[in-house]
Amino acid sequence: MNNETQLQTLRSYRTGKILPIAALGIAGTLYAVKWNRRRKTAASSHSRMLKNIEQAATHIKLEWKGVDRPYRVFRSNKLVYEGLEPKLVDQNLVPGTLYTYCIETLDDHGNAMDRMRIQTTTAVDFKERENVLEDLLITTIVIPGQISFEWEPIEGVSEYSIFRNGVKLGTVTSCAFTDKEIDDDKDHTYRIEARRPLQRSDQVKWELKSVIANAVGVIKKDSSTEMAADEEFTITKRIGPINGLLKSPQESKLKPGNWQLRYTTFLKEEWLKNPNAASQDQIFKGDHRSFDPESSEFRTRGDIFIDTDNPSALLSKATGKTEAFNSEQEPIETARASDEGIQLDKVLTDDDRVKFHLNHSVSNPLVVSPAIDYHVCGTFYKDNEYDLVGIHDQAPEHEVYLKEPGTDEWQVIHQAHSKGLEMMADPMANHYWRYSTFTS
Repeated sequence: MNNETQLQTLRSYRTGKILPIAALGIAGTLYAVKWNRRRKTAASSHSRMLKNIEQAATHIKLEWKGVDRPYRVFRSNKLVYEGLEPKLVDQNLVPGTLYTYCIETLDDHGNAMDRMRIQTTTAVDFKERENVLEDLLITTIVIPGQISFEWEPIEGVSEYSIFRNGVKLGTVTSCAFTDKEIDDDKDHTYRIEARRPLQRSDQVKWELKSVIANAVGVIKKDSSTEMAADEEFTITKRIGPINGLLKSPQESKLKPGNWQLRYTTFLKEEWLKNPNAASQDQIFKGDHRSFDPESSEFRTRGDIFIDTDNPSALLSKATGKTEAFNSEQEPIETARASDEGIQLDKVLTDDDRVKFHLNHSVSNPLVVSPAIDYHVCGTFYKDNEYDLVGIHDQAPEHEVYLKEPGTDEWQVIHQAHSKGLEMMADPMANHYWRYSTFTS
């Protein structure tokens, strides 16, 4: 059927007699496929409407449960398809980019009878090796009364714990989850947690890490071998009210503006003993606090100011004062670490987004010690969505917050407790995290 014939048929559907709509099935199959290399996200889809999805670096293919009706598909608020076939191949896309689609089933007059929203990403030609979450394909499907998630498997992970608004919903062994007990008028924040032994992809490096991590677990009183040798993964997705997400894309408005991302590291203890008994600096003063975005007590702080209206990203950075004492808690020396190890790199801007990499490596300025290391890749889109991916040592405390455009309130993005300062050593297991939104 050529385009002209299809449009004529489409017009007849809108004005002629139509058979009753068929009941939609509740099962289907979801695959994430890169054209030249298959990438499976889940064995089966939990969506009532989505049948198949394939992702390549520059293409996304969608196929949904068909009924005897015409369809309309928007990418963000741009119409990209109108026709009778329940499928679409969206081309000329950007690799590794978040895309949102709205699929509408139309009535005789061209009005939407049903809507489904899908958020997913294009694949990349070369996957990031340091942080597996950075290029992980994650798909979110929203229909009335239901939210579904499907993601690529993480090698070495056997089960995933699912949380909604901080409450554990259960554990799954497949890479898919559907929630039907939701309020269509409220926000929902989901968290997927997983653990795995230190990755064996580089056998020599893994063996070194494993030996050291297990030794730490044995000798440290408040640690365990399993904890010291396990990598941790946290994937968080904030979903806006479904009633808002399922409005017509033509009603949506772009909300570019100024964002502030704050990343702070700190020591929760009041005093910390130096494990090197030969050093004159026997005790160090900690920051003696819990998580707090506004606290002036910290080891390091980086603030990134992102403007999606006039695409740019700027960094403000600082380090806290390090104070050393003798065994009688008498002050010996004080210094501040250099902030040269906090760098904003690879800032990329275009009309639709701002992307940056924040690198951090800062050590104790008074004694030889492992550095506090972390890395964040952030992408902020002009439609008000964002995607943050990070990796950090499992020490000290790490906290990440965000101020959205037009607000003065800090939103919690990521918080991680310290598992002991020895976890800062390079061979130890890391914590990987990702936070993204589906709100517009």
